[in-house]
Amino acid sequence: MNTWKTINFSRQYGSHRLFILSSLTMLLTFIFAYIPAQFLFNAKSFQDNHFGLFLLGLWLIYPIHKLLHYLPIAHQTTKVKKALSMKFGLLPVIHIKVFEPITKWQFIFALFTPFIVINCILIYGCYLFPHYAHYLTILLAFHTGLCLPDFICAKNVLFAPNCSYIEENDDGIEILLHKINK
Repeated sequence: MNTWKTINFSRQYGSHRLFILSSLTMLLTFIFAYIPAQFLFNAKSFQDNHFGLFLLGLWLIYPIHKLLHYLPIAHQTTKVKKALSMKFGLLPVIHIKVFEPITKWQFIFALFTPFIVINCILIYGCYLFPHYAHYLTILLAFHTGLCLPDFICAKNVLFAPNCSYIEENDDGIEILLHKINK
């Protein structure tokens, strides 16, 4: 296979820039989701009890997000490397890396699965529990900000040829094409 394009996220975007863009995405998502949530879900008064569940939700969003990245490609266990570590003894850090090529559409499906599943659950939760819509919109905004690097990656992969394959390396991803013999 030949490399069609290499995308180095650390050089092209940088961790500080991604953090700032992600934070702005969180803020804008909360602003644009909170006001409609007040009107759509008909909450007369918000309740502040169950704050511990809200904190648990904040803590669980990232591991669930990573698990949902893994599920669409879980059947390809020989192509995917996974590792779990704890940061500060409290925060789980999950690494999922595709070290052998998978198809472009499998990779895109794996990128968008967490966004679609978790955000749909949170929006439905606003409908079911309108008194906690403020907590759920904060979780929605946090998760949308967490998904920003996935969107940037998907933007780069979407413009690749349909028959391409995706492989991850230490710096980013490589878009590969089959070698054509003349």
